Amino acid sequence: MRVLNRLLALLLAVGAILAATVGVIEVIAQRADHRPVLLNWPGVYDWAARTSWGAAPVLLLSVGLVAVGLLLLIAQLTPRRPARLPIAAVNVATDAAITRRGLAHSLRRTVTGIDGVSHAHVTVRRHRARISATTRATGDSDTGSLRTTLTEAARQQLNALHLSRPPRLSVRVTTRER
Repeated sequence: MRVLNRLLALLLAVGAILAATVGVIEVIAQRADHRPVLLNWPGVYDWAARTSWGAAPVLLLSVGLVAVGLLLLIAQLTPRRPARLPIAAVNVATDAAITRRGLAHSLRRTVTGIDGVSHAHVTVRRHRARISATTRATGDSDTGSLRTTLTEAARQQLNALHLSRPPRLSVRVTTRER
C-alpha cells in the first residue's frame, strides 16, 4: 500500500506542477498581450459560459471526478500491513515492538546457525512466519529430523521475544543436490 500511496502522491504532484506551470505561462502571455500559448482558455471560458450545469459533458466530468475522489478515499482508508509486531510489555505505558523485517532476520540467524542448514529464507506476515531452509542432507529421515529441530529452534526464538501475538510457524526443508 505504501507504494500505491507514493505513486498517487507523485501523480497528483506532477499534475499540480503542470497545471501551475500552464497557468503561469498563460498569465504571462495574456499580460504581454499575446494570444494563448498552451491552452485556448478564452475558448474554454466561452464554452463554460454558454453550457448549463445539466449538460451531458458537465455531468460526465462530475461523475468522473466523483469516481476518482472515491477511489482515492478508498485507497487511503484501506488498512495497511502492520510493519511492527507488538511485544508483550510488563508496564501498560510501554509500547515495544519488533519490525517484521527484524523478526525475519532474527529467525534466519537462528535457523542458519543449526548444523545442516546451508541457506534459509524467512518471510514474516501478520499472522504467519514461513521458513524455507535448504540442506545438503540426503535421507528423508534426516530432512524430517532437521525440520523438527528448525521448528523447535524458531519457536524458542519467538518465545524469547515475548511477542503479544506470535505468528504461526511453517517450516519447509528442501534438499540441494551435491
